[in-house]
Amino acid sequence: MNFADGATPAAALAQLAAEGATGALTVLGEPGGVVFLRDGRVNGVESPAAPSVDRLLTACGRVPERVWETIPSRPARMLVEGGHVTAAEMELCALQALHDAAYFVLGTARAELRFDAGIGHWLGAEGTVAADALCDQVARQRRILDEVYPSPATDLAPVVPVLRPGLDRVLLSGLQWEIVLHADGRLTPQELAGLLGRSAYAVTLDVRRLAAAGLIVVPPEQSADRPEEPRALAAVPHEAALLPQRVPGIYTFDDSPAPMPVRRELPAGVSALAVLPGAIDRAPDDNLLKRIVAALQSLR
Repeated sequence: MNFADGATPAAALAQLAAEGATGALTVLGEPGGVVFLRDGRVNGVESPAAPSVDRLLTACGRVPERVWETIPSRPARMLVEGGHVTAAEMELCALQALHDAAYFVLGTARAELRFDAGIGHWLGAEGTVAADALCDQVARQRRILDEVYPSPATDLAPVVPVLRPGLDRVLLSGLQWEIVLHADGRLTPQELAGLLGRSAYAVTLDVRRLAAAGLIVVPPEQSADRPEEPRALAAVPHEAALLPQRVPGIYTFDDSPAPMPVRRELPAGVSALAVLPGAIDRAPDDNLLKRIVAALQSLR
């Protein structure tokens, strides 16, 4: 598949969608990632900047990591049939991970693009999203970020809290409290999202809110004249794959993840509900989850 010189990931995706393509669009850059298509519709998106379904489900305690070790490939159906999650939970989680990663993949600047036909997403989820609707959502997400704080300097940089903000009182949301609690000056917003099992976009947005409030250190913006090194992606052999195990030929990222920092316990009385169903104390309402899934799919 040939793309025009200088084509953006969104333009390449639109071209593939118009042709009804099935396969993997690899976006090489920072942060980069892979968009999986099935008959011209997006079936999954993966990025090193956003937690994938396995991380989201294990971080909130919904599915133990040992369960993933027993599922060699395309785990969505087996997790549902094994009673670990409901069908609606799995679809909602898959859609959340898809939309979350899409923001970072489609926003990759100076990207190198490659398309490989016939490659399927490792999860095996059934849900798909229209490519144009996904691109529209990414554009809306970018506008929201700029309205909150019109500088991307904090988006990929380590989060460094301001020790003396100069304010008598500080009001934080539950997610913002988690961010400040776990920010150690080395973890980026996306790494914090992986640690907390949260949406990487939501963490990035709240980091901008913290920057606007003067509660984190804002790094100097990177010069536009200084090109970024593209992040290499490669196929990983089945026996070398990490949780969840990928089947041969399915793309993943060749950088082995660093040891995950330990998540700190929140003080008593502090609520830190995860976005995912199953992270709350009561059983999820499956009918409500189905309506949420239908609403997400209808967004344009």
